[in-house]
Amino acid sequence: MRCTIPALLAAGLMLTAAPAAASSPDAWAELFAKAQTACFKASGLKDTRAIGKPTDFSDRVLVLVSGRWPQPHMKNAKATFACLYGKAGGTAEAQELMTPP
Repeated sequence: MRCTIPALLAAGLMLTAAPAAASSPDAWAELFAKAQTACFKASGLKDTRAIGKPTDFSDRVLVLVSGRWPQPHMKNAKATFACLYGKAGGTAEAQELMTPP
């Protein structure tokens, strides 16, 4: 039996290819819960809630956070933040979303 070079290359690639890691629904729920908790804290707001579902990127999770300013001079005004949660380090960075007047 004679094998050709392309056939050998194809076989070698199939043997060395790593299988794709599939995540369970529980793993996704845990990741999104961690991201939300970190983002709520990073926003500095009170009465926080997530707007919609978190958005997964390759190395981060985007969470939109709504809440109220805790400072007295802000008079309990509403605010919305965009927050990026880093999967590798478990850190979150939040910035207020500014809406046009």
